[in-house]
Amino acid sequence: MPFIKYLADWAFQAPRIWFAINVFAFVTLLLVYKSLVTPTKNLDDYVLPNNDLVPVLHTPEEKTSLEKAEGLYDSFFSDDPLQSVEKITTALPPIKYVIKSGDTLARIFSRLGLSKESMYSVLEADQEYLVLDPLQLNDEYEFTLDDQGELVKLTRVIDISKSVSYVRHDNGGFSYEENIKPVTYTQVAVHSEISGNLYLSAQKIGLSEANVSIIYGVLKGRVDFRKDLREGDPFDLILKRGTIDGVQVGEVELEALQMTVQGVTYRAFLHSDGRFYDKDGNSLTPSLRRWPTYKEYRISSSFNNKRLHPITGRPAPHNGVDLATPIGTKILATGDGVVTRVANHRYAGRYIVIDYTGPYGARFLHLSSVLVKKGQKVKRGQVIALSGNTGRTTGAHLHYELHVNGRPVNPMTTKIPTTQSISADAKDEYNKDVVRWVSMMSRENIVNQEDLSVITDED
Repeated sequence: MPFIKYLADWAFQAPRIWFAINVFAFVTLLLVYKSLVTPTKNLDDYVLPNNDLVPVLHTPEEKTSLEKAEGLYDSFFSDDPLQSVEKITTALPPIKYVIKSGDTLARIFSRLGLSKESMYSVLEADQEYLVLDPLQLNDEYEFTLDDQGELVKLTRVIDISKSVSYVRHDNGGFSYEENIKPVTYTQVAVHSEISGNLYLSAQKIGLSEANVSIIYGVLKGRVDFRKDLREGDPFDLILKRGTIDGVQVGEVELEALQMTVQGVTYRAFLHSDGRFYDKDGNSLTPSLRRWPTYKEYRISSSFNNKRLHPITGRPAPHNGVDLATPIGTKILATGDGVVTRVANHRYAGRYIVIDYTGPYGARFLHLSSVLVKKGQKVKRGQVIALSGNTGRTTGAHLHYELHVNGRPVNPMTTKIPTTQSISADAKDEYNKDVVRWVSMMSRENIVNQEDLSVITDED
């Protein structure tokens, strides 16, 4: 028949033969699968053909055990294999850094991988204290970081009795903190004689330049040191030093002195107000000026050492007074002293620090021009700078600080040495000190000059 012949011719063509064979095999396998597997909608009734390898769960307890095992498997082979393991973090040890020549705060922060933003935040907090910048050779700084490598605390070790820190608070800024150890003070009377001149004689027994300057200052009105002194003229001193565990802290302080010149004995005694007086209580040091300018300017921002930051609520003291001085106003030293720092600060601008005789000191910030140098001696009323608008300011002004024993005080209200003699209510205490010091400086109670090392050298 023509149809059968056509079908036979078509089937025996090679490609079509293989296609037919594949279709036949697929249909055959499908029929076999349906005959072996019976579908069910109840998964609990499902049983694998090989029951010897996987047990069938018949009880809730068995199901619970398997679910726990599956959960442990999933947690172990999850994307985060440590999510079920307790994570333990260890605080990084503080990084100690000793200041070397050429160091700047910016270079140190960069070297430690710390951000400029954190440095600026620290400097902003330092504006009212100025203890970090400029850096001092061999000073020790300590950087404490969190586990992300961000700065949380910066500490400067002043000496063994004191360190200051800037600690990061929750709002990202830094707050100032002090750590002060108690100091033990001792006094001793020391005897020496003029050999050459007063300066060389004082240096031989280890007196600091500051103490030598005090001697010159309190006796210069009564003794001509170039003409009156003779070889062998005796002088006696009462010195006080502080120690912690036998190690000296800070400079030795001169509390009393007496010097015999051409048969006349001159004495000077340190009172609690930081000034020197004679035996009768008359002042031997000049008084301080209340204002650092020739005239009184409007106070644009008052002293407030308890001020809080309006946003963070953290301490943000204003340790001086701001005077609304036009740029170029002459700024005066408010006492006799020595310039100890002339520097620039990101926020304080160009500034000067002066140490006066006794416990007093002053700072002058935001200057346009500085007319003195570090180490220079200045006199009360001397023009030392011109006011300006440097640093971070909202307008031209002078920020003026007065310090007593290293602590800022209100320069407009604090009692300063303006009188010429000991007040009546303080005279009894002063007289008792004078009697004690004169007794200590008597020849029966003084040590030889070579024993001064006990007082002036570090143990």
